[in-house]
Amino acid sequence: MANLKEIRKRIKTVKNTRKITSAMSRIAGARLARAQNAAKAARPYGERLAEVVAGLMGSLDDGGSLHPLLEKRDNVKRVGLILMTADRGLCGGFNTKANRAAKKFILEQEKQGREVVIITCGKKGNSFLRHAEFDVFRHHDAPTLETVVSSAKAIATEASTMFTAAEDDAEVQRVDRWVLVYNYFKNALTQEIRTAPVLPFPEPEVGEPALSPVFEPEPKKLLEHLLPVALESLLQQAMFNSIAAELAARRMAMDSATDNASELIDDLTLEFNRERQAAITKELMEIIGGAEALKG
Repeated sequence: MANLKEIRKRIKTVKNTRKITSAMSRIAGARLARAQNAAKAARPYGERLAEVVAGLMGSLDDGGSLHPLLEKRDNVKRVGLILMTADRGLCGGFNTKANRAAKKFILEQEKQGREVVIITCGKKGNSFLRHAEFDVFRHHDAPTLETVVSSAKAIATEASTMFTAAEDDAEVQRVDRWVLVYNYFKNALTQEIRTAPVLPFPEPEVGEPALSPVFEPEPKKLLEHLLPVALESLLQQAMFNSIAAELAARRMAMDSATDNASELIDDLTLEFNRERQAAITKELMEIIGGAEALKG
């Protein structure tokens, strides 16, 4: 009977766990819909801004002298890495894949003799890199839909300040190139790790405009204002993708955990019934044996 009590207790524990994972899956699903809508709503702005920046860059042919954020340097001594993860776990391989990609990138850069400056956005990435004995220059909490704008602005300011710093600046480390590692949200079932250039600002991939744009004020002044905004927009798009990818991964992980809990409950219930049947059979055999002994 002690074994039956133990099995009954395990069934109760697994059922409680299934309630939690099922609730977490429903919550993640509801939040995922909201995150998808936010990402879709922000995408037209980012695409249109990229078109304007591309038109400005196409109207001028000064190369990197157009703006400090466009300067491409041949001798890259220090590379910056921005790693986006989540603050929490229980979301499958969402954090693990991003962390592995970041570690691989860091080791590749160090093999080439370059120093890597790391900015983490999310506690899981920060703790992973610190545990792997990498120095983290700056840490930010993972953004929410409400804090995407402020988080992107803070990181863009830090990255651009270090990118445009003078080579002999004693107060600010000069970073020659910035790269972003994050989870790109393709759909509710698929997320992929992307390593995207951030600075120097990548040339937007847009088609030929239907009409030749006319800019007011002059293109160079307009570009000076729009490039920092475009950099923030680039980071915002990555954050929206990361948030949606995290929620999708969490929903899938919790659905899988719920299904596994249901299977375990079925197995434990079957085992409980077998043990109970064996106990009943044993008691019956003892009763029958006792009755036969009294007859004899």
